[in-house]
Order: sequence, then C-alpha cells, then structure tokens
Amino acid sequence: MPPSLHWTAGVHHDGSALFVSNPTPALGETVTISLRVVGKTPIRGVFLRSCPDGEPWMIEMQPSLIQENTVWYKADLAVTMPVNPYRFKLITPEGAYYFTALGISRADAPDSGDFKLLADYPAPSWIKGAVFYEIFPDRFHNGDPSNDVRDGEWEVRGAKTKHRPWGEMPLHYREGRTLDFYGGDLQGITRKIDYLHDLGVNALYLTPIFNARTNHRYDIMDFFEVDPHLGGSEALIELRAGLDRVNMKLILDVTLNHTGWFHPWFQAAQASKDSSYYEFFTFNNHPNDYVSWLGHASLPKWNYRSQKLRDQLYRAEDSVLRYWLRSPFRIDGWRLDVANMQGKQGAVQLGHEIGREIRAAIKGHSPDAYLLGEHFHDGTPHLQGDELDASMNYQGFTFPVRRFLAGKDLGADWNANWADTHPLPAEFAAKQISRFMGAVPWVIAQQQFNLLGSHDTTRIMTVLDGDRALTRLAVVLLMTFPGVPCIYYGDEIGMTGGNDPFNRACMIWEPEKWDRDLYDLHRKLAALRKSAPALREGGFQVLYAEGSLLVYQRQSREQQLVVIGWRGGHNPLGARIPLWPGDIADGSVLHDLISGDSFTVKDGVINLLELSHGMGLILEVTHP
Repeated sequence: MPPSLHWTAGVHHDGSALFVSNPTPALGETVTISLRVVGKTPIRGVFLRSCPDGEPWMIEMQPSLIQENTVWYKADLAVTMPVNPYRFKLITPEGAYYFTALGISRADAPDSGDFKLLADYPAPSWIKGAVFYEIFPDRFHNGDPSNDVRDGEWEVRGAKTKHRPWGEMPLHYREGRTLDFYGGDLQGITRKIDYLHDLGVNALYLTPIFNARTNHRYDIMDFFEVDPHLGGSEALIELRAGLDRVNMKLILDVTLNHTGWFHPWFQAAQASKDSSYYEFFTFNNHPNDYVSWLGHASLPKWNYRSQKLRDQLYRAEDSVLRYWLRSPFRIDGWRLDVANMQGKQGAVQLGHEIGREIRAAIKGHSPDAYLLGEHFHDGTPHLQGDELDASMNYQGFTFPVRRFLAGKDLGADWNANWADTHPLPAEFAAKQISRFMGAVPWVIAQQQFNLLGSHDTTRIMTVLDGDRALTRLAVVLLMTFPGVPCIYYGDEIGMTGGNDPFNRACMIWEPEKWDRDLYDLHRKLAALRKSAPALREGGFQVLYAEGSLLVYQRQSREQQLVVIGWRGGHNPLGARIPLWPGDIADGSVLHDLISGDSFTVKDGVINLLELSHGMGLILEVTHP
C-alpha cells in the first residue's frame, strides 16, 4: 500500500507563473491568483485574504477548472503596495484550514508567513539561468609565476609570508597564519575559462581580490586596487574580456563590515583623533582599543554613523561599489561578506538602513546587478525586496541537505560541543527548507544562492565521509532546487578537505586524479539546469518526505519534473511513491533524465522495485 497522506497534501500554491498570472507585476496591476486542490476533499469554499493598507479583504475564489481529480480555484488580487501579502482560508465541515507560505493548518498563522507578491521588483534578468562557480583565487591556478608572493616578502605579528609548492596541503593557522601563498591569480582563472565553460558554468564568484596581506584577502588594504600578486587591475580587465567571449558573468566579494588594519584610512585614524578618517571607526580607547570583527584586532569594523564613510563605500559616484561596476571592469554584482553584521554595533543597529541604501546605490547604477549577502543564520529579514537580491542559502538549503544526508550540522564542521551528529529525517529537512523558502517572496526564493559548500565550510565529499553515492545525490538536489546553484571549485572532481584552511587546497588539474563520474554528472546537470523550464522558473512542492526518502516536484507551464532522493542503504523491497498531490494522473509516464529508466503512475503512485543507496532521480512527466 502507498503511504497514507492527509487530503491537505493535495492543496498547493506557490509564486510561480503557474499560480500567479504575473509573478513580477507593476504597481497598480491586477493579477490572477490560483489554488490547486487534488484528490477527494471536504472543501466547501475557498477564500483569498489580502490586507491592502492593513484593511482585511476576503474574496471568495471560484472554481475555474474542474477535472476528474483536480479543482483549480481563482481570484483576482489588486497589486496596490510594494509588498502584497495574501493567504487562503479553506472552509470544511470539520472547520477552517489556513494556508500560508509556511504550510496548511487548522491553526491560524502570523501575517509574516503570508505569501508575498512584490511590485515593480527589478530582478536581475540573467540570474534564473545562472550556474555559479566559486573560486578562492590563490588556490585555483597559477597563470603568472612572476607575481607570486615570495618567502618573507612581508611580516605580520612576527609571522612571515611563505611561498608554498602547488598541491601541498595548506598550513594550519597556527603554523601558516594565513600567510601561506600558492600563486593562484586572475591570469590563471582567465586561462581556465574554457574549462569552466565546458563544465557548464556561466557565472563566477571570486573571493576578495583586492590588495591585502593574507591569502584570504578579507583584510583589505585598498578597495580600489586589485592585488598585484593576483595580477593587478590589468589582469581583471583581461579576465573580463575573456568572460565576455563566452557570455560568463562575474561577481566580486567585498566586506562592508570591516577592513584590514593596514588600510591607510585606519592607520590614519589610529595615528590621530584629528584625522578625517577617525569617524570611520569606533574607538573605545584610542588608539588600540577599537571595535573589530569578532574581536580580531586585524579587522576593525566600520562605523556607519559616519555619512562620509557611506559616501566613500557606496553612495558617491566614485565610491567603492560603483567603481568596479563601471567600464573597463563591468562586474555583474557583489557578494557582501558577513552582510548580517554590517552597520551593527551594540545600541547602534543600522543594518536595514544600510542595506536599503546599498541596494539603492547599486541598482541606481546597474539595475541588472546581483546583490548577494553572506548569512549563516536567518537572513530572511534582509530578503523582502528592499535590500539583498539573495543570501548564501545556508539555512534554507545547505544545512538541511547536509543534515539529511550526513547527519552533520555546522557545529560538526567546527568540532563544537553544540554539534548535532544525528541524521535529520526527510520530513524535518523538508520542513526547514519550506520554512526558509516561505519566509521570503517567491521572486527572491528564485534568486537564492544555493551551495553544498564554500571556502567557509568542510567540503561536501568530506562531510559525507567520501561516500560517492551520497555526493552524487547532493549534486542532484543542488541542481534541481529553486534558486541559483553554485559549485565550489574542485567539488566537481571530488576534492576533499576539512574546515578552513583544509577546504582551500589547490585545485587538482591532473585529470587522472579526478572522479570522472562526478565531473560528468555536474556537467550533465549544469546543462539541464540552464535548459529545463521547470528548473529555471518552475514552482516547488514537496510531494513526500519521510525518513530517508525525499520527493519534490518542480513545475512550470511547459514542464513538470519530479525529484526523488534516497539517502538510505540498498532496499530490495523498493517503495511506492505517492505522486497524486502533484496532480500527476494515472497513466502518466515518468522518464529519468539521468538513467533513462521510465515509470508509469498507477493508483496515484509509482512503484520503485528497489532503492539503491544514494539514489537520485530526476523524472520528467508525460501526461496521458
């Protein structure tokens, strides 16, 4: 028998074009909102609730299409505000059910959980088809050995720079002090554009490239100069030209939360209270007691009470953020490091004010730029349409996927005493995913930056203890999830590495050392990601989630895909997968785009004769 599901499993709405006639409407427009109900239900009436200007409106939705097993309800919604929240109320003999972006329940929900439709939202036109690749420049490829950092070239707190042979393991901080360099540079990235293009990548995210003292370069000394050891500004111009040749986008990384202690602005402020830069920082006791990032003296925090600082960093025409958007560099967006921390110092909480100003500055200059923020926790307050385009989706994708597949949270990465090392059942992984997706407008969810790992986390192959099957499943989930997928350099060939700095090892360029099957899967799914309408712009619905089995669908007007992931061991008994909640009728044929296998729906389910460990299927639906 198939798993028993409550009738509410067949109630669905999301912000995609299948359910909202125009997902990106103009202010003053009227859109049609649709609700789909599959299966036999006790529903006696459906109402659309909205609150324009705080005034509650209940509009009775009318059945617009009645099929054998499905009813579509529709109603018009006037787009009268920049953010237009709405929800559904379903009347049944047993009482009312409330359906919001956080789910369906007899219990009512806070307004913060409503579906949200943004008006006049300038979504980057290129982002839906993007497949990103993150590069830590010093460790990707050495294109010009003449600009390498030399042994002892400079000294920081008694530690000297070390030039390391390519391929040797990064030094632990206690030994290397982030002063171990391998010679990767922008020329090296330019030389590998064809490799990236062949992989299917069409957008790059580079960690900081500006002049700094450490290998990670978050201690920026000059925001207007590309580090000479990475090739300088001329190398960035050359990289831009190379990327243009294959229509590849580029975003750069910058920290607007802090700078490096060698930055001349900070050194001037530290030297004298009379410096015009003194107001850029917060000194508790001048000159050596000042507010810094996580207490690291090398990273003094900016003081955003200074209007002049805001002008220098992003508001003025010649500000840092605008400078690199202009020709000849023409970058396509920014990744803001620790975006959740900027503008926050105790009683002074300017984060949202700064976020809105940054957005206005960037979009006013380059409306199509992508504004991405780092946030390891709940970034949804900054993702409501007036600040960031997206966040690095750790909580809404990375962490629930890692916990589902490996039973390891961020604390496990850090060997912390608060680590969770118990596998997360699929139903709870789905709940976390749905909560964070539902907390933002759908147009934002489509732009979220999804990743399996980064320069700040243990590599996915290491998280999964070298389990190739589960790693392949992780890639299937990454490439089929709503939002924008990003590959961390080397993950596509099976590189391993623990937490920083061991996740920042040199890229392996000897093909005989690659996991070719994993590389081929990345390449195949990157192509699918860019071409499949359901993955580019389709909605999202969890069809079934329990234990080791996760099933969801992506559906657009042109295409319907079902994704099945099994994290458990080999199961010769197989499973019966309920698909009826996704309006997939009996007789429908589902074709696996990875293996070529086909399955036919009967009695609302498909029958998988056996489940192999780490199985990942991407099934395209053909209706009878």
